[in-house]
Amino acid sequence: MLECVLFDLDGLLVDSEPLQFRAYQYAFDQYGIRLSMEDWIEWHRAEASTARWVEKKQLRLEVEQLRNTKKTYYEDLIATELELKAGVKALVEDCAQHYELAVVSASRRESVEACLDRFGLQRYFTRLVSGSEVKRSKPFPDPYLAAMDALQTIPARAIALEDSLTGFRAATAAQLKCIICPDHFIPKPADAFDDAALVIDSLSGLSAHGLRDVHAR
Repeated sequence: MLECVLFDLDGLLVDSEPLQFRAYQYAFDQYGIRLSMEDWIEWHRAEASTARWVEKKQLRLEVEQLRNTKKTYYEDLIATELELKAGVKALVEDCAQHYELAVVSASRRESVEACLDRFGLQRYFTRLVSGSEVKRSKPFPDPYLAAMDALQTIPARAIALEDSLTGFRAATAAQLKCIICPDHFIPKPADAFDDAALVIDSLSGLSAHGLRDVHAR
């Protein structure tokens, strides 16, 4: 029986991927370094942290200062430009009437809360798990395992919703069924989600009962 629904945040609930890119572009620009879309795609496909990316590219800059510059700029973008993905509010409100909900994100907790608060959604979620609160973030299963532990549930009673290959790997490594609604800002391989429980183009057609049916398959 389905008891808990675990939502990713960036690219699934909120259209934040373009804003994340712009914020990092701004931060790198302060060092006179251009971050191209090709760089961004490579960075994501490498599933690297900021520190590992800087090291890989042999960039001479202070990682913590870079992160802080990006954080400040990104927070401004959240407050002024962030939009919900289609169908999110209706789905979250519907699911909250039937299940316990959690957000499981690789982002900092402050960013998670800011995104949810912009749209008044935080009250629907019993738990928030951020990448900074676990030893290993996505694509490792740790964030999902932490969420299930906090909700006192098991994979057989939960389902994950993701938009990215990194998130999909984390969910499946945690033994969760996973529904994918791909964010198209960063291209994905055509066969990336062949093993997903369901792949959909929008959350608009999804409901609490629909999640139960997918989970029961």
